[in-house]
Amino acid sequence: MSNRRNFLKQAGLLAATLPMLPHALANTQAPVALTGKDKWRQLRSLFPQAPEVIHLSNFLVTTHPRPVQESIDRFRAELDRNPAQWMDWHSQAVWKREAEVRDWAARYLEVKPRQIALTGSTTEGLGMIYAGLQVAPHQEILTTEHEHYSANTSFDLRQRRQGTQVRKIRLFDEPWDISTARVLETLDKAIQPNTRVLAMTWVHSGSGVKLPVGQIGELVRKHNRNRDEKDRIIYVVDGVHGFGVENARFADFNCDYFIAGTHKWIFGPRGTGLICAASEKLQEHLVPTFATFSEDEDFATIMTPGGYHGFEHRWSVGKAFELHLQLGKADVQARIHQLNDYFKERVRENKQLQLVTPRGNEYSAGFTFFRVKAQEDQDPYANYLIENKVMVDAVYRDVGPVIRTAPGLLNNEQEIDRTLALLTRKL
Repeated sequence: MSNRRNFLKQAGLLAATLPMLPHALANTQAPVALTGKDKWRQLRSLFPQAPEVIHLSNFLVTTHPRPVQESIDRFRAELDRNPAQWMDWHSQAVWKREAEVRDWAARYLEVKPRQIALTGSTTEGLGMIYAGLQVAPHQEILTTEHEHYSANTSFDLRQRRQGTQVRKIRLFDEPWDISTARVLETLDKAIQPNTRVLAMTWVHSGSGVKLPVGQIGELVRKHNRNRDEKDRIIYVVDGVHGFGVENARFADFNCDYFIAGTHKWIFGPRGTGLICAASEKLQEHLVPTFATFSEDEDFATIMTPGGYHGFEHRWSVGKAFELHLQLGKADVQARIHQLNDYFKERVRENKQLQLVTPRGNEYSAGFTFFRVKAQEDQDPYANYLIENKVMVDAVYRDVGPVIRTAPGLLNNEQEIDRTLALLTRKL
């Protein structure tokens, strides 16, 4: 193993000295100055999305902005020219590029780079954490009825493999009736001496509800004060639909693990994500799921799955974080909230529509979900919008049926007006 590490180091140094391929940079365009009142229009110019379409479903997967795509193209050209130069026995170069991505993610979350493992998606991260946490036979995972399919499937698979107890509670009946007091009171009563894992979602994709995850974390710490380490509650947050919307740091969540994809609101390459841990050290309560091809030294490297990936995508995630930091996290949050506030008020003006997502920003982020009143089937209305080049969808889980929209940085108020005018014709 020692000889292999020495060889990797020498090979990596050689690979790092290779010249940048001129043809890979040939199509690089001058950077766009994302400043001033025109910043959001300037940002939209970086995305090749069809201009005749109103894109209100970028929460599913995003188009690559120009800086991210240029990075992907550059790395892909290097890989295509001589792939073995960068794979396995030249892994030191791979490690260096992964470290650069962690550096940018750490700046965004305001943590140390070695607290961040790189994954392929939120689903992969959830699977790794929920499968790997050590839960004794008498202990339980406590979660909610509002979780996404990916989390629920992770719990179901764990139950089938290990017989782990999973208990689900309901935090609210109607999204617009949610309150911090009720959420905390419900959780306080639900947490039992045998509760080992608390699994929460920051922003729910079935209702648009944003939970007070930081205050939930404070409640967990209160319950943990008199617990031994083997009984301590491990608090996990699925954060994907707040990540890239809310101006938050990892410390604000008060959690042990924060999991998110980076190919949605963050504008990262497709097939990328991360897990951020409270410690750089891999804790004894967590067993890795996959072999790593990284240094195998700490949480970040041990928990980054090995194997052969779309390396050009993984290595380009840093450009997405750089873009967000250039825009300013506070400005991003303000703009996304502004657009959703506008959409919500327009929905409320129409007596045939019911706003489902909470109206205020305290309990909502970048989603505006609504339904046509007295209609069980929302598909005809969602399909009508899609046929008229407004990208939305209809879902029936959690508090559904709802029509889901997510006005974001690539939208404007005029598109919202056009969307509501179209829908009014159909009603």
